[in-house]
Amino acid sequence: MRNSDPVPAAPRRSNRGDAAAGSKPADGTGRGALHPQAHTPVIMTEVSPFHCLYSDALDFHSQSRQMMVKSVGAASRLARASILLYIEAVESLIHQAAVELGRPDLAPLVGDASRPLPLADAWKLLPAIVADGSVASDPEAPPWPQFAELLTLRASWSYPGPAHKRQAYYRAAYPGADFEPLQPHQIPTGVAITADTLLYPKTGLPRDLYALRPHHLDTARSVIDAAIHAIDRRIDGALTRANRHRREPVRQIHPPTSDPSTD
Repeated sequence: MRNSDPVPAAPRRSNRGDAAAGSKPADGTGRGALHPQAHTPVIMTEVSPFHCLYSDALDFHSQSRQMMVKSVGAASRLARASILLYIEAVESLIHQAAVELGRPDLAPLVGDASRPLPLADAWKLLPAIVADGSVASDPEAPPWPQFAELLTLRASWSYPGPAHKRQAYYRAAYPGADFEPLQPHQIPTGVAITADTLLYPKTGLPRDLYALRPHHLDTARSVIDAAIHAIDRRIDGALTRANRHRREPVRQIHPPTSDPSTD
């Protein structure tokens, strides 16, 4: 899942609408052809939400890093968007894999949107659904404690809880200076704040959503990539074989063609 990963060419998608109704044909005569749509190409593609969202996360990740030299606040805003997209990407990946690779009788346990499972549970179940294997694994072995913290971070934004659960701390280097997120080594003696109050212990990600910075995205991405590779190993590479998690195959459906190169 690095920038250098081969990604098959996707169709060029435009945000522009169709040509305005009643516009003149190319010959400028103003007369419409008998069948103006007869030769209009139409293609079909199978979208990979993982590929789309992960690519978006990478883009915001890069923008956040570049923005740090201009505005810390803007960089943090982009970082929040990026980390949510990284997590949403892996959530779509696991649900898609359950449907496409899992046994038909078991796939709904993970892939049924009407009965959603917590993402951490879905990841644990996928190997058994796909490969008839055991769901048992060492929950204390990396990357699972780190992955669990990443999911806890997202949950803390969706379920913020009472005020005392949302306290954040800032420090000015000197009177009149800007306030920056307090770091564990900066906690004043005698103040009842611990390192775990500020950061998640396994990943070092900040509990305060305003304190997210581009280097935290580096950590989040590495955890997500490690989780994908760990699951992939348990199902013999089926998750990413032939780049299936990123593929967006394209086929022309009009005018009909028998050319296999369009598949």
